Amino acid sequence: MTPPHDPGPDERRGIAGRLVYDPSFATVDKATFNELVALMRDGAPRKPPTPEALWRRAYHEAMFNRRLVGVQHDLFGGKPTTHMHKAKAVPTSDWKPEPVEEKLARMARDPNATFGIGRPALIDDEKTAVIRGAANGLRVGQRVRIVGSFASYDGRADRRVGRKGVVCRLCGPVFADHAYGRRIDRRTY
Repeated sequence: MTPPHDPGPDERRGIAGRLVYDPSFATVDKATFNELVALMRDGAPRKPPTPEALWRRAYHEAMFNRRLVGVQHDLFGGKPTTHMHKAKAVPTSDWKPEPVEEKLARMARDPNATFGIGRPALIDDEKTAVIRGAANGLRVGQRVRIVGSFASYDGRADRRVGRKGVVCRLCGPVFADHAYGRRIDRRTY
C-alpha cells in the first residue's frame, strides 16, 4: 500500500528525469546523487509479498467491496463521499464487576485464580495437548467460530463467544496456540 502523499511512479520518473547534478550547491557527491535519483525514479526495492499477505489483501478488498454501497462525487471538485452498509450493532453486555469481598475470598481459596474464574492451572501434559491441538487445527483463511473464552478482568472476553471470523495469520512457535483473526459478519456464511 502506498502512502497517501506518494505522487506515484509516473510523477516520480518525471521529476527524477529533470534533476541534474550541480556541484556549485550540491551537498553530496555525484555517485550518491545518482543513487538517490535512481531510488526516486524506481522506488525502494521491496520484497515480494508472501502468499498470506496476498490472501489478506484480497480478503480485505472483498470485504470492503461487500460493504460498499457507492461513491457520490462532488459537483464542485471536492472530495467524493463513500457510502457503506452499516455494520451490525454490537450486542450490549450485562456484565458487572465481581464484588471485592467475593474476589478476595476466591483468591484465598486458590491463589492461581487471581484474575480468572477460579479454574486450576493446566499441568504440562494438558498444556502440551492444548497447544498441539490448536496449532494443527488452524490454517490461514480458515473460517472459525469462538466457542469458549477465558473470563477476563473487565468482562470483554465473554463478548467474544459466538463471533465468527477467519484466521488471518498464525503466530510463531512460541505462541502456537494463538492465531490472529478478523471478525466477519454473520451474513457472509
